Amino acid sequence: MSDQSEMKIKAALYTAVMNKLNGELSELEAKEILLVNSPTYITSKEFDHADHIEELKNIIMEKVDIREALKDVKALFSQSNIPPVKNEKKTDS
Repeated sequence: MSDQSEMKIKAALYTAVMNKLNGELSELEAKEILLVNSPTYITSKEFDHADHIEELKNIIMEKVDIREALKDVKALFSQSNIPPVKNEKKTDS
């Protein structure tokens, strides 16, 4: 395998990991917004407020972990001197 194809594979892998982490981070941010901005959830007698606090804490902790992972992947990506992968969409013409 040529050096160029190995670099393309590495770039694609790093890009895929970064995209996956960004997706997970977006999902957690959406959950946080829904949790914080849902007054019926917060004031409902059916839900334990301790559970609400624990759930929000877990979301925040998970977001921190994902942001740290993203920093690590970006650092590894830049250290490997791999150019970013561009989405090359083929069109049927």
